[in-house]
Amino acid sequence: MAKVKYIIVGLCLLALNAQAGTNLQIYYDFGSLGTACANQRSPRVTTTLELFYPDSWGNTFMFVDLDYAIHPNDPKNTPFMAYMEVARCLNFWQKTAAKDLSIQVEYNGGLGIYKDGAGDLRGYGINHAALVGLNYCLHTPDYKNIFNLELLYKYIVDDFNGIHNSVPLQFTFVWGCDDFCTAPGLRFSGFLDIWGQKNAGGQSFVMISEPQLWYNVGRWFKCPNLNIGTEIEFSYNFSGSGFMVNPCLGIKWNFD
Repeated sequence: MAKVKYIIVGLCLLALNAQAGTNLQIYYDFGSLGTACANQRSPRVTTTLELFYPDSWGNTFMFVDLDYAIHPNDPKNTPFMAYMEVARCLNFWQKTAAKDLSIQVEYNGGLGIYKDGAGDLRGYGINHAALVGLNYCLHTPDYKNIFNLELLYKYIVDDFNGIHNSVPLQFTFVWGCDDFCTAPGLRFSGFLDIWGQKNAGGQSFVMISEPQLWYNVGRWFKCPNLNIGTEIEFSYNFSGSGFMVNPCLGIKWNFD
């Protein structure tokens, strides 16, 4: 656990030092308790540190999520969930006709804690996942508007009781649009992930999408780094069985 902590801290420092496409998001997640969804999740506060950094060899994308407890059944003296994704796109042919196509390698993983029925803390892991595949990306020169498709081979270590995934593919769509619907300062962004994974009922597919809508409120008082907005997480067979919806309200600070 200590090694994972040092890795996460190191990546956070890397993101803060890069200051190119780096932002910090803070959300109040209303959870799904009280909804008609089969899959239920308690309210929480989430911080997301995100980095996107293009260079002459491709680009690097990374984010770290930390969840903080609000619900009485969750631990209060520490973040109770940490999750990280790091993706590197390799593109040495940016001056050719195939400049929009890259090779992508990625790592996903995390860990969490919870209280059992006796009030004792227990832990769990979000299994290591290694991904490799193709990334097709259309974007403006400043990356403010982006349309990104990914098709990746996904290997999850000990997917379910040591039985590995028989559909080892992940499809990802990422989008971002500034001045959405011609409204200055309004940004529409998000992603959609779909992959196959083992669960208690056998083979299934998992879907998660998090569309976001941000307004650059700071443009009105000479603080263009400050944004307010919303995120809605739609998922199926993710962190449980069945469909789930989690609306969030948040603020975002752009470091660049």
